[in-house]
Amino acid sequence: MKVGIAADHGGFDVKQKLVASLQAEGYSVTDFGAHQYDKNDDYPDLILPLAQAVSNGQVDRGIAVCGSGVGASIVANKVPGVRSALITETYSARQGVEHDDMNIMCIGGRVIGEMLVQELVKAFLQAAYTGEERHQRRLSKVIALEKKQTNNPMTSNPLVKVHSFGQSIWMDFIRRGILANGELKDMIDSYGLKGITSNPAIFEEAINRSTDYQQAIQELVRAGKSTDEIYQTLAVEDIQNAADLFRPIYDQTNAMDGYVSLEVSPYLAKDTDGTIAEAKLLWKAVNRPNVMIKVPGTLEGLPAIQYLISEGINVNVTLLFGLERYRAVTNAYITGLENRLRSGKPIDKISSVASFFLSRIDVMIDPQLEKIAASGGENAAKAKSLLGKIAIANAKMSYQIYKEVFNEPRFKTLADRGAQVQRLLWASTGTKNPAYSDVMYIETLIGPDTVNTVPLETLKAYQDHGQPASRLEEGLTESRKMLSDLDSLGINLDEITHNLEVEGVDKFNKPFAKLMEALENKRKEALSTVK
Repeated sequence: MKVGIAADHGGFDVKQKLVASLQAEGYSVTDFGAHQYDKNDDYPDLILPLAQAVSNGQVDRGIAVCGSGVGASIVANKVPGVRSALITETYSARQGVEHDDMNIMCIGGRVIGEMLVQELVKAFLQAAYTGEERHQRRLSKVIALEKKQTNNPMTSNPLVKVHSFGQSIWMDFIRRGILANGELKDMIDSYGLKGITSNPAIFEEAINRSTDYQQAIQELVRAGKSTDEIYQTLAVEDIQNAADLFRPIYDQTNAMDGYVSLEVSPYLAKDTDGTIAEAKLLWKAVNRPNVMIKVPGTLEGLPAIQYLISEGINVNVTLLFGLERYRAVTNAYITGLENRLRSGKPIDKISSVASFFLSRIDVMIDPQLEKIAASGGENAAKAKSLLGKIAIANAKMSYQIYKEVFNEPRFKTLADRGAQVQRLLWASTGTKNPAYSDVMYIETLIGPDTVNTVPLETLKAYQDHGQPASRLEEGLTESRKMLSDLDSLGINLDEITHNLEVEGVDKFNKPFAKLMEALENKRKEALSTVK
């Protein structure tokens, strides 16, 4: 029999002893963690992989241990196909299997003794489902209930299912029309959206290519506002209204989700002081706790990020491509928290995400790989095998850095004071190459403590044919090899990510300039009407 076992800190010692004793008895044991004691670990993160393994047949039975066993049971029963129960005596350990086909037993590591634990496990693993007609009739009704719930439009929606793997889905789109007509509220309810991101290109498209803002612009012109003031007023109003829609999620998740992002002017990407000044101005203007100010992760942006965090301003660090720059961003975030704590201010409601851009990496690298592949020779097959895979491999390595940094003692000290981790956010997740899956940048990067901000078209595509599963830490060895192979082909990823950062700033500058020009023209038109 294949047995899976998992425990949080409350059941860690019990689990360690059970693994040893079960292996000694000849069972094939898969230990899903925790693999080291951590008083701050969370039972859902540890019990969920076990429950999924039982559900998909990777293991035959599961044993879940937390302090009381209650939390473990609640989590396990969220996974379709799992029938778990909190067990405290041998009769139920045996009968739960024989009559109810229980496949996960949950026990409380802090409430029952070591000898009883061994007796419960023995009774559970030695029992077998009888399959008698009365038991099968009742079990069939349970399965039918589960199937009915699984087919519920909300619970069967792939976008909603993603959340069960620890990832939040945000939308990379905003426009006044969807705020006014209730469409965004419907999307929050039906898609399970947890937040929104915006950028200059999104606002350029929203304001220039719709009539949503026409009346507001005319009113602002009549009020004597300048072009800059008109843009800021329109953007701030949209962000405020969106933030109000997401505020219940912010409250329900204890400031983990429910955020709306507003970016500082892209012209300030190389201006530390200017970024700080505008970020503070926007933070004050929006005046919502669930707003994030987007700051480019340029070298000049790093001290701004550190300062803004120390001032209690939520920051979405944008335009990240390279691993070393990402590491520097995590340091800026943590240093900002440390500085704030030293000044005697609270750090428990400060949130930040690090936005790691994906599709643009493949867009820049693929042509070089295609050229090598077309030339033939010994490197052709290697180059072809890397097409469309470097961005995802790079992202998976960034997640390993995330796990390393936020499990170090330095951050643990802050976590003890209520600090949140700075989650990785996958950005630029719309597939540019039609030869690739239109959901590849969602499907491959689902994992705990992450966010994926998704363009509207990709959001709809994933709702239609997404297949959510926890894949973020699959194929790590292969991902490392891909990056090594890329280097062996003479393609310097560090150089490419640097160029992408420069190009990324320019890509936001151009639509912003176009937007401001259009607003100036609209302002002049409105003025002529007023006269």
